[in-house]
Order: sequence, then structure tokens, then C-alpha cells
Amino acid sequence: MVLPKLHKLKSLAINIEPFSIDQLKLCVYRDLEIFRIGYYELKEASIIIENSGGHLKKIFLESSYELDDVIDDFNDDSLIFIRKVYENCLSIEYLSLVFPPSKHHFNEFERLLKTCKNLKSLLLVIRYMDDVETDELLLKNGEDLLRLLIRSAPINLREIRFLYDVKFSLKALEEFFEKWRGRPSLTIFTYRSIYKESSYKELINTYKNDGIIKDFKCESFYTVLGTDFNM
Repeated sequence: MVLPKLHKLKSLAINIEPFSIDQLKLCVYRDLEIFRIGYYELKEASIIIENSGGHLKKIFLESSYELDDVIDDFNDDSLIFIRKVYENCLSIEYLSLVFPPSKHHFNEFERLLKTCKNLKSLLLVIRYMDDVETDELLLKNGEDLLRLLIRSAPINLREIRFLYDVKFSLKALEEFFEKWRGRPSLTIFTYRSIYKESSYKELINTYKNDGIIKDFKCESFYTVLGTDFNM
């Protein structure tokens, strides 16, 4: 196994599926700045992050966002992943996160926002594994998430990308835009076509003209996912 010998790595893109937990624990990269995960395994990725030297600036969860099947230990592993980031990545600027919209996960995510003050860009994949999705639930998730961001988002945050199980009502979005006033202009990516409706476009354009929103892009799922921090 070559990876443990490459201690001076600054950039790592890896398919971690073939490696055991014991092998990954030998992978200690104190100079690592960029981490691209080539295969979706949050538990294993958390080990790499824990063994990094606190210099990580970019973490991109690259593959397998098609979370149509139940993933073993998703709730626990996603919670641990969030914690490992805010415990070990104070310099993080570009970050991908995937987690269910539970109160516990939102609380840990808020702690991350308060701790990682250099964040510039977030990709948030909010995904139910067990519960049945309803429009009411998606709107509630969206409202809770926007209020959390207003309370705790670091001042450097310039871009947020939303995927899966969040949806924003006009009222919640207007409240978010209004309370974002005074911060740097924000770019938002989403794949939901509802935001192309005239009522949403009118609201978005109003806050674009005010300089609060830099851009609000409704793109395909893979376009939103594929905007990978220019890594």
C-alpha cells in the first residue's frame, strides 16, 4: 500500500472503497489542503479528515449522490463527518456535506458554521433515508435551514448549492434575502424548477437589483453537483 508513504501530499483524490479501516488509519497527511473523495463513504472519509493536519481548504464529495437506496449507518456516519470537519478543518473554505434533515444534524451543522469561519462555498445535500417525503416536510426543512444560515453563516460565505430534500416558500425566501442584507452578495444554485416561476423570479430579481443576491441559478441536478470548487 503506497498511500501511507506519501506524507507530504497536499491534494488527494481517492476511491476509498478498496481500503480497510485499519489501512486508512495509517494514512496521515499533515499538509493536506484538498480532499476529493472518489467514492461515497462518509465513515472512511472521516478517518482521512481526522488524520489531516488542520490545513484542509477544500473537501468535495464527488460521487454517488444518487441516494435512492437506504445506506447503512447513514445517520450516524453523516453526523460524525460533520463533527470531524469542525474539529479538524478550521481553514476549510469549500465544503460538501450530505446529511438527513434531523434536528440533531442541523444542530451539528450550525456548530460547524460557527466554528469554520473561512467558509466561502457550501454544497448541501439534504436527504431523507427512511421517512416519506412530502411537500410540507420539504418546505419545513427549507425554512429551518434558511433560518439556521441567517443565524450562523460565516461572513465569508459567498455561495450555497442545495440538493434533494429542501424547498423554499416565497415567504421563507424573502425573509432570508431580507436578513442577508448587509452581507456579501450571495450566489445560490438549485435544481428545482419551481424557482423559475414568475413569482419567484420577481422576488429574486428584486434582491438581485438590491445587490443582496449575486445570482440564483436553477440548473440540472448534475450541473449543480458538478460545480466542484474548480478543484
